Parts: sequence; structure tokens; C-alpha cells
Amino acid sequence: MRVEVKILIEKSCFDDWYEFYKSYELRRKKFVADEQIQKISEQEARVSFEIIDLSGLTELSSEAFIREKENDLGVVVSII
Repeated sequence: MRVEVKILIEKSCFDDWYEFYKSYELRRKKFVADEQIQKISEQEARVSFEIIDLSGLTELSSEAFIREKENDLGVVVSII
């Protein structure tokens, strides 16, 4: 299933979010393919990808270190 999400970064900037997002790229690649990241502005990005393991991706996204850092950065994710 192909998905596109809008990332709002309310407490930081794109570069800080991108650095964090890249930090767990190898783990994420177990669950998604053909990931495309687009900077829209300093506070917004779009990410599209093909989900290959929904339960694995859901589990990864729920991990404490991800939730805590997203909260620190003010990340709000919306499926579009």
C-alpha cells in the first residue's frame, strides 16, 4: 500500500527533524520501500512510501525513543 504523509514540525525545523528521521532509517527500511522525502518548508515535509509490513511499522512508530523525540520536535503526522 502506497502512503503519503504530511509532517508538521511545530517546535523545531526541517533539518532537526530530518536528522532524527534519518537516524532510524535502516530499521524503517525493514517495513517500507521506495521512500521519498520532500522538504516543503522549514516546518513541513512530505514523505511517501510503500508499506511492506504494517504491523512492524506500527510497532516501530510506537517505540518510546521515537515518540519522545517527535514530542520534543513538535511533530504532527497526517496521512494525505
